[in-house]
Amino acid sequence: MWFCYQLVNNYALALVIFTLITRILLFPLSLKQQRSQAAMTAFQPKIEKLRKQYGNNQQKFQEEQMKLYQEEGINPMASCLPLLIQMPILFGIIDVVYRPLTHILRIRPDVMEQATEIAAGAFGDARYFSQRPELYVLQSVQQQPELYAHMPDFLETTQSFKNTLFGFIDLGQIPTFRPDVWDAAAVGLIVIAISSGLLNLVQTIFTQRKMKKSNPDSANNPTMKSMNIMLYGMPLFSVWIATTFPAGIGFYWAISAFLALIQSVILYKIYTPEYLAVLAERDKQKNKSKTKKRSGLMEKYQAMLEEQNAKGAAMQTAVDKNRSAPAKAFDEDGKEVKLSKSKQREYESKIIAEARRKMAEKYGDEYTED
Repeated sequence: MWFCYQLVNNYALALVIFTLITRILLFPLSLKQQRSQAAMTAFQPKIEKLRKQYGNNQQKFQEEQMKLYQEEGINPMASCLPLLIQMPILFGIIDVVYRPLTHILRIRPDVMEQATEIAAGAFGDARYFSQRPELYVLQSVQQQPELYAHMPDFLETTQSFKNTLFGFIDLGQIPTFRPDVWDAAAVGLIVIAISSGLLNLVQTIFTQRKMKKSNPDSANNPTMKSMNIMLYGMPLFSVWIATTFPAGIGFYWAISAFLALIQSVILYKIYTPEYLAVLAERDKQKNKSKTKKRSGLMEKYQAMLEEQNAKGAAMQTAVDKNRSAPAKAFDEDGKEVKLSKSKQREYESKIIAEARRKMAEKYGDEYTED
Protein backbone atom coordinates (compact mmCIF):
# COMPACT_ATOMS: atom_id res chain seq x y z
CA MET A 1 0.00 0.00 0.00
CA TRP A 2 2.89 2.36 0.73
CA PHE A 3 4.36 1.63 -2.71
CA CYS A 4 1.00 2.06 -4.44
CA TYR A 5 0.45 5.39 -2.70
CA GLN A 6 3.87 6.61 -3.79
CA LEU A 7 2.88 5.94 -7.39
CA VAL A 8 -0.39 7.88 -7.44
CA ASN A 9 -0.44 10.01 -4.25
CA ASN A 10 -4.11 9.09 -3.75
CA TYR A 11 -5.41 6.72 -1.07
CA ALA A 12 -8.48 5.44 -2.96
CA LEU A 13 -6.55 4.87 -6.19
CA ALA A 14 -3.79 3.15 -4.22
CA LEU A 15 -6.40 0.73 -2.86
CA VAL A 16 -7.55 -0.03 -6.42
CA ILE A 17 -3.98 -0.68 -7.60
CA PHE A 18 -3.22 -2.81 -4.55
CA THR A 19 -6.36 -4.92 -5.12
CA LEU A 20 -5.47 -5.36 -8.79
CA ILE A 21 -1.92 -6.48 -7.89
CA THR A 22 -3.18 -9.03 -5.37
CA ARG A 23 -5.69 -10.37 -7.91
CA ILE A 24 -2.91 -10.81 -10.46
CA LEU A 25 -0.68 -12.57 -7.92
CA LEU A 26 -3.55 -14.87 -6.90
CA PHE A 27 -4.58 -15.60 -10.48
CA PRO A 28 -2.81 -19.01 -10.70
CA LEU A 29 -4.66 -20.13 -7.56
CA SER A 30 -7.93 -18.71 -8.89
CA LEU A 31 -7.34 -20.64 -12.10
CA LYS A 32 -6.92 -23.84 -10.12
CA GLN A 33 -10.01 -22.98 -8.07
CA GLN A 34 -12.07 -22.49 -11.24
CA ARG A 35 -10.99 -25.85 -12.63
CA SER A 36 -11.62 -27.55 -9.30
CA GLN A 37 -15.12 -26.10 -8.93
CA ALA A 38 -16.07 -27.11 -12.46
CA ALA A 39 -14.61 -30.59 -12.00
CA MET A 40 -16.40 -31.07 -8.69
CA THR A 41 -19.72 -30.00 -10.22
CA ALA A 42 -19.37 -32.48 -13.08
CA PHE A 43 -18.18 -35.09 -10.60
CA GLN A 44 -21.26 -34.93 -8.37
CA PRO A 45 -23.33 -37.63 -10.16
CA LYS A 46 -20.67 -40.20 -9.26
CA ILE A 47 -20.67 -39.02 -5.64
CA GLU A 48 -24.47 -39.29 -5.50
CA LYS A 49 -24.23 -42.83 -6.86
CA LEU A 50 -21.83 -43.74 -4.05
CA ARG A 51 -24.08 -42.11 -1.45
CA LYS A 52 -27.05 -44.18 -2.61
CA GLN A 53 -24.95 -47.34 -2.79
CA TYR A 54 -23.66 -47.18 0.78
CA GLY A 55 -26.68 -45.55 2.38
CA ASN A 56 -26.06 -44.77 6.05
CA ASN A 57 -22.60 -46.36 6.17
CA GLN A 58 -20.78 -43.03 6.37
CA GLN A 59 -17.32 -44.51 6.96
CA LYS A 60 -17.49 -46.75 3.90
CA PHE A 61 -18.88 -43.89 1.83
CA GLN A 62 -15.93 -41.66 2.80
CA GLU A 63 -13.43 -44.39 1.97
CA GLU A 64 -14.93 -44.98 -1.47
CA GLN A 65 -15.22 -41.22 -2.04
CA MET A 66 -11.51 -40.74 -1.36
CA LYS A 67 -10.66 -43.61 -3.70
CA LEU A 68 -12.78 -42.03 -6.42
CA TYR A 69 -11.06 -38.67 -5.93
CA GLN A 70 -7.70 -40.38 -6.39
CA GLU A 71 -8.80 -42.23 -9.51
CA GLU A 72 -10.19 -39.07 -11.09
CA GLY A 73 -7.27 -36.88 -10.00
CA ILE A 74 -9.48 -34.41 -8.11
CA ASN A 75 -8.50 -32.48 -5.00
CA PRO A 76 -11.71 -31.31 -3.24
CA MET A 77 -9.73 -28.83 -1.11
CA ALA A 78 -8.24 -26.96 -4.10
CA SER A 79 -11.10 -24.43 -4.24
CA CYS A 80 -10.59 -23.38 -0.61
CA LEU A 81 -6.99 -22.12 -0.84
CA PRO A 82 -7.66 -18.76 -2.56
CA LEU A 83 -10.34 -17.96 0.04
CA LEU A 84 -7.96 -18.78 2.89
CA ILE A 85 -5.21 -16.61 1.42
CA GLN A 86 -7.55 -13.64 0.98
CA MET A 87 -8.31 -13.48 4.71
CA PRO A 88 -4.74 -12.50 5.81
CA ILE A 89 -4.77 -9.89 3.02
CA LEU A 90 -8.04 -8.52 4.38
CA PHE A 91 -6.59 -8.36 7.90
CA GLY A 92 -3.57 -6.52 6.49
CA ILE A 93 -5.83 -4.00 4.76
CA ILE A 94 -7.74 -3.48 8.02
CA ASP A 95 -4.49 -2.60 9.79
CA VAL A 96 -3.49 -0.21 7.00
CA VAL A 97 -6.89 1.51 7.06
CA TYR A 98 -6.70 1.88 10.85
CA ARG A 99 -3.09 3.13 10.78
CA PRO A 100 -2.49 4.99 7.51
CA LEU A 101 -0.09 7.48 9.10
CA THR A 102 2.20 4.64 10.20
CA HIS A 103 1.98 2.38 7.15
CA ILE A 104 1.55 4.85 4.28
CA LEU A 105 3.08 8.12 5.48
CA ARG A 106 5.74 6.30 7.53
CA ILE A 107 5.57 8.76 10.44
CA ARG A 108 7.91 7.86 13.30
CA PRO A 109 6.44 6.24 16.44
CA ASP A 110 7.60 9.06 18.74
CA VAL A 111 5.93 11.67 16.52
CA MET A 112 2.74 9.57 16.36
CA GLU A 113 2.70 9.29 20.15
CA GLN A 114 2.92 13.06 20.49
CA ALA A 115 0.18 13.62 17.89
CA THR A 116 -2.07 11.04 19.56
CA GLU A 117 -1.77 12.86 22.89
CA ILE A 118 -2.90 16.08 21.21
CA ALA A 119 -5.86 14.36 19.49
CA ALA A 120 -6.84 12.74 22.79
CA GLY A 121 -7.52 16.21 24.17
CA ALA A 122 -10.31 16.64 21.62
CA PHE A 123 -11.48 13.06 21.03
CA GLY A 124 -10.25 11.17 24.09
CA ASP A 125 -13.78 10.40 25.22
CA ALA A 126 -14.79 9.05 21.80
CA ARG A 127 -16.05 5.47 21.90
CA TYR A 128 -13.42 3.98 19.55
CA PHE A 129 -10.51 6.35 20.12
CA SER A 130 -8.26 3.64 21.61
CA GLN A 131 -8.91 1.34 18.62
CA ARG A 132 -8.33 3.86 15.82
CA PRO A 133 -6.30 6.78 17.21
CA GLU A 134 -4.63 7.59 13.88
CA LEU A 135 -7.99 8.20 12.21
CA TYR A 136 -8.88 10.63 15.00
CA VAL A 137 -5.49 12.30 14.57
CA LEU A 138 -6.32 12.85 10.88
CA GLN A 139 -9.70 14.29 11.83
CA SER A 140 -8.07 16.52 14.42
CA VAL A 141 -5.55 17.84 11.90
CA GLN A 142 -8.36 18.70 9.48
CA GLN A 143 -10.52 20.44 12.11
CA GLN A 144 -7.91 22.04 14.37
CA PRO A 145 -4.56 22.33 12.53
CA GLU A 146 -3.39 25.05 14.92
CA LEU A 147 -2.93 22.40 17.63
CA TYR A 148 -0.06 20.98 15.59
CA ALA A 149 1.62 24.27 14.70
CA HIS A 150 4.70 23.31 16.75
CA MET A 151 5.05 20.17 14.55
CA PRO A 152 5.37 21.75 11.07
CA ASP A 153 6.76 18.69 9.27
CA PHE A 154 4.06 16.41 10.67
CA LEU A 155 1.33 18.97 9.89
CA GLU A 156 2.49 19.44 6.29
CA THR A 157 2.77 15.67 5.65
CA THR A 158 -0.59 14.84 7.21
CA GLN A 159 -2.48 17.67 5.49
CA SER A 160 -1.18 16.49 2.12
CA PHE A 161 -2.53 12.96 2.72
CA LYS A 162 -5.39 12.40 0.26
CA ASN A 163 -7.60 9.78 1.90
CA THR A 164 -10.86 10.66 0.15
CA LEU A 165 -12.77 9.13 -2.76
CA PHE A 166 -13.93 11.63 -5.40
CA GLY A 167 -12.64 14.37 -3.11
CA PHE A 168 -15.50 14.23 -0.59
CA ILE A 169 -15.96 10.64 0.71
CA ASP A 170 -13.64 10.16 3.68
CA LEU A 171 -12.47 6.52 3.59
CA GLY A 172 -11.52 6.77 7.26
CA GLN A 173 -15.17 7.21 8.29
CA ILE A 174 -17.54 4.33 9.09
CA PRO A 175 -20.71 4.14 6.94
CA THR A 176 -23.95 4.36 8.88
CA PHE A 177 -27.63 4.25 7.96
CA ARG A 178 -28.31 6.89 10.63
CA PRO A 179 -25.88 9.76 9.97
CA ASP A 180 -26.22 13.12 11.69
CA VAL A 181 -26.64 14.79 8.28
CA TRP A 182 -27.61 13.13 4.99
CA ASP A 183 -25.07 14.96 2.83
CA ALA A 184 -23.16 13.72 -0.22
CA ALA A 185 -20.42 12.19 1.93
CA ALA A 186 -22.90 10.18 4.05
CA VAL A 187 -24.68 8.92 0.94
CA GLY A 188 -21.36 8.01 -0.66
CA LEU A 189 -20.34 5.94 2.37
CA ILE A 190 -23.63 4.00 2.25
CA VAL A 191 -23.22 3.44 -1.50
CA ILE A 192 -19.81 1.85 -0.86
CA ALA A 193 -21.27 -0.51 1.74
CA ILE A 194 -24.22 -1.57 -0.42
CA SER A 195 -22.04 -1.91 -3.53
CA SER A 196 -19.78 -4.41 -1.78
CA GLY A 197 -22.81 -6.60 -1.02
CA LEU A 198 -24.38 -6.26 -4.48
CA LEU A 199 -21.15 -7.08 -6.31
CA ASN A 200 -20.67 -10.21 -4.22
CA LEU A 201 -24.31 -11.17 -4.91
CA VAL A 202 -23.86 -10.74 -8.67
CA GLN A 203 -20.67 -12.78 -8.64
CA THR A 204 -22.30 -15.64 -6.71
CA ILE A 205 -25.40 -15.69 -8.97
CA PHE A 206 -23.20 -15.72 -12.06
CA THR A 207 -21.09 -18.60 -10.76
CA GLN A 208 -24.16 -20.56 -9.67
CA ARG A 209 -25.84 -20.24 -13.07
CA LYS A 210 -22.69 -21.35 -14.88
CA MET A 211 -22.39 -24.40 -12.63
CA LYS A 212 -26.04 -25.34 -13.25
CA LYS A 213 -25.58 -24.88 -16.97
CA SER A 214 -22.55 -27.17 -17.06
CA ASN A 215 -24.38 -29.80 -14.98
CA PRO A 216 -28.19 -29.47 -14.97
CA ASP A 217 -28.57 -32.40 -12.55
CA SER A 218 -26.50 -30.71 -9.85
CA ALA A 219 -29.31 -28.68 -8.28
CA ASN A 220 -29.60 -30.92 -5.22
CA ASN A 221 -25.96 -31.85 -4.65
CA PRO A 222 -24.03 -30.50 -1.63
CA THR A 223 -21.90 -28.18 -3.77
CA MET A 224 -24.92 -26.34 -5.09
CA LYS A 225 -26.49 -26.23 -1.64
CA SER A 226 -23.37 -24.56 -0.29
CA MET A 227 -23.56 -22.11 -3.19
CA ASN A 228 -27.13 -21.29 -2.15
CA ILE A 229 -25.87 -20.50 1.35
CA MET A 230 -23.14 -18.26 -0.13
CA LEU A 231 -25.76 -16.60 -2.34
CA TYR A 232 -27.18 -14.86 0.71
CA GLY A 233 -24.35 -15.23 3.22
CA MET A 234 -21.50 -13.51 1.36
CA PRO A 235 -23.43 -10.33 0.42
CA LEU A 236 -24.66 -9.95 4.01
CA PHE A 237 -21.15 -10.58 5.30
CA SER A 238 -19.82 -7.96 2.88
CA VAL A 239 -22.32 -5.33 4.00
CA TRP A 240 -21.56 -6.16 7.65
CA ILE A 241 -17.84 -5.61 7.03
CA ALA A 242 -18.48 -2.37 5.15
CA THR A 243 -20.67 -0.93 7.92
CA THR A 244 -18.52 -2.12 10.82
CA PHE A 245 -15.10 -0.90 9.70
CA PRO A 246 -13.91 2.36 8.08
CA ALA A 247 -15.03 2.82 4.47
CA GLY A 248 -11.56 2.03 3.09
CA ILE A 249 -12.13 -1.64 3.91
CA GLY A 250 -15.58 -1.71 2.27
CA PHE A 251 -14.11 0.04 -0.77
CA TYR A 252 -11.36 -2.60 -1.02
CA TRP A 253 -13.96 -5.39 -0.62
CA ALA A 254 -16.16 -3.90 -3.37
CA ILE A 255 -13.23 -3.49 -5.79
CA SER A 256 -12.08 -7.03 -5.01
CA ALA A 257 -15.57 -8.43 -5.74
CA PHE A 258 -15.76 -6.44 -9.00
CA LEU A 259 -12.39 -7.74 -10.20
CA ALA A 260 -13.36 -11.28 -9.15
CA LEU A 261 -16.54 -11.00 -11.24
CA ILE A 262 -14.57 -9.91 -14.31
CA GLN A 263 -12.10 -12.73 -13.71
CA SER A 264 -14.92 -15.29 -13.44
CA VAL A 265 -16.48 -14.12 -16.70
CA ILE A 266 -13.14 -14.50 -18.50
CA LEU A 267 -12.38 -17.91 -16.99
CA TYR A 268 -15.81 -19.32 -17.82
CA LYS A 269 -15.29 -18.15 -21.41
CA ILE A 270 -12.03 -20.09 -21.52
CA TYR A 271 -13.03 -23.16 -19.51
CA THR A 272 -16.03 -24.41 -21.45
CA PRO A 273 -17.58 -27.78 -20.47
CA GLU A 274 -15.91 -29.38 -23.50
CA TYR A 275 -12.49 -28.03 -22.60
CA LEU A 276 -12.95 -29.06 -18.98
CA ALA A 277 -13.76 -32.62 -20.08
CA VAL A 278 -10.46 -32.73 -21.99
CA LEU A 279 -8.56 -31.40 -18.96
CA ALA A 280 -10.29 -33.87 -16.63
CA GLU A 281 -9.28 -36.80 -18.84
CA ARG A 282 -5.73 -35.44 -19.02
CA ASP A 283 -5.56 -35.16 -15.22
CA LYS A 284 -6.95 -38.65 -14.89
CA GLN A 285 -4.28 -40.12 -17.17
CA LYS A 286 -1.57 -38.18 -15.39
CA ASN A 287 -2.86 -39.47 -12.07
CA LYS A 288 -2.75 -43.08 -13.28
CA SER A 289 0.89 -42.73 -14.33
CA LYS A 290 1.98 -41.89 -10.78
CA THR A 291 3.33 -44.61 -8.50
CA LYS A 292 1.18 -46.21 -5.85
CA LYS A 293 3.60 -45.12 -3.12
CA ARG A 294 2.92 -41.40 -3.42
CA SER A 295 2.22 -39.71 -0.10
CA GLY A 296 -0.25 -36.97 -1.00
CA LEU A 297 -3.00 -35.57 1.17
CA MET A 298 -5.67 -37.87 -0.23
CA GLU A 299 -3.61 -41.00 0.40
CA LYS A 300 -2.88 -39.97 3.97
CA TYR A 301 -6.53 -39.25 4.63
CA GLN A 302 -7.51 -42.60 3.12
CA ALA A 303 -4.97 -44.42 5.30
CA MET A 304 -6.22 -42.55 8.36
CA LEU A 305 -9.81 -43.60 7.66
CA GLU A 306 -8.80 -47.23 7.18
CA GLU A 307 -6.76 -47.23 10.40
CA GLN A 308 -9.62 -45.69 12.37
CA ASN A 309 -12.04 -48.28 11.02
CA ALA A 310 -9.60 -51.10 11.82
CA LYS A 311 -9.16 -49.82 15.37
CA GLY A 312 -12.90 -49.51 15.87
CA ALA A 313 -13.56 -53.01 14.53
CA ALA A 314 -10.76 -54.55 16.62
CA MET A 315 -11.95 -52.72 19.73
CA GLN A 316 -15.51 -53.94 19.28
CA THR A 317 -14.32 -57.50 18.67
CA ALA A 318 -12.24 -57.46 21.84
CA VAL A 319 -15.09 -56.05 23.91
CA ASP A 320 -17.60 -58.54 22.50
CA LYS A 321 -15.20 -61.42 23.11
CA ASN A 322 -14.63 -60.49 26.73
CA ARG A 323 -18.29 -59.76 27.35
CA SER A 324 -19.20 -63.25 26.11
CA ALA A 325 -17.49 -64.68 29.18
CA PRO A 326 -19.93 -64.25 32.10
CA ALA A 327 -18.74 -62.50 35.22
CA LYS A 328 -18.48 -65.04 38.04
CA ALA A 329 -17.73 -64.76 41.76
CA PHE A 330 -17.49 -67.54 44.41
CA ASP A 331 -17.90 -67.65 48.18
CA GLU A 332 -15.69 -69.52 50.70
CA ASP A 333 -17.51 -72.81 50.03
CA GLY A 334 -16.87 -72.52 46.29
CA LYS A 335 -20.44 -71.74 45.41
CA GLU A 336 -21.14 -69.25 42.65
CA VAL A 337 -22.49 -65.88 43.79
CA LYS A 338 -24.49 -63.65 41.46
CA LEU A 339 -22.94 -60.19 40.97
CA SER A 340 -24.89 -57.05 41.75
CA LYS A 341 -25.57 -54.47 39.03
CA SER A 342 -22.81 -52.18 40.31
CA LYS A 343 -20.32 -55.08 40.34
CA GLN A 344 -21.45 -56.09 36.85
CA ARG A 345 -20.87 -52.54 35.58
CA GLU A 346 -17.45 -52.51 37.22
CA TYR A 347 -16.64 -55.82 35.54
CA GLU A 348 -17.70 -54.48 32.10
CA SER A 349 -15.66 -51.29 32.62
CA LYS A 350 -12.59 -53.43 33.24
CA ILE A 351 -13.31 -55.34 30.04
CA ILE A 352 -13.44 -52.13 27.98
CA ALA A 353 -10.30 -50.74 29.67
CA GLU A 354 -8.43 -53.97 28.93
CA ALA A 355 -9.57 -53.87 25.28
CA ARG A 356 -8.35 -50.29 24.96
CA ARG A 357 -5.00 -51.18 26.48
CA LYS A 358 -4.55 -54.04 24.00
CA MET A 359 -5.47 -51.82 21.06
CA ALA A 360 -3.03 -49.15 22.24
CA GLU A 361 -0.25 -51.74 22.40
CA LYS A 362 -1.13 -53.10 18.98
CA TYR A 363 -1.16 -49.71 17.20
CA GLY A 364 1.61 -48.05 19.22
CA ASP A 365 -0.70 -45.48 20.79
CA GLU A 366 -0.34 -43.99 24.24
CA TYR A 367 -2.70 -45.50 26.84
CA THR A 368 -3.64 -43.81 30.10
CA GLU A 369 -5.52 -45.67 32.80
CA ASP A 370 -8.81 -43.88 33.53
